[in-house]
Amino acid sequence: MQKEFKMKYVIILYLCSFVNVQSTCYSEKVVGLQFDNYYDCILSGYKQSYNHLASLDKDKIIEQKLAIRFQCKEIKTEAT
Repeated sequence: MQKEFKMKYVIILYLCSFVNVQSTCYSEKVVGLQFDNYYDCILSGYKQSYNHLASLDKDKIIEQKLAIRFQCKEIKTEAT
């Protein structure tokens, strides 16, 4: 019997500094949520990015010019 797979999306957040001309991303976090479509994932990505930045120290964000970059990555999961 062949397994069936379904495509899902997960959010990956990258914490980046823009102090220099070249941005440097030094932290990666996979958000523990899965989405059935890209649309729901990308909208949630903006919310998750905001929440993550809001949890950081304001002075650190200003000093290091921090920002969140994120992507919605497609993954295969077993159909249930």
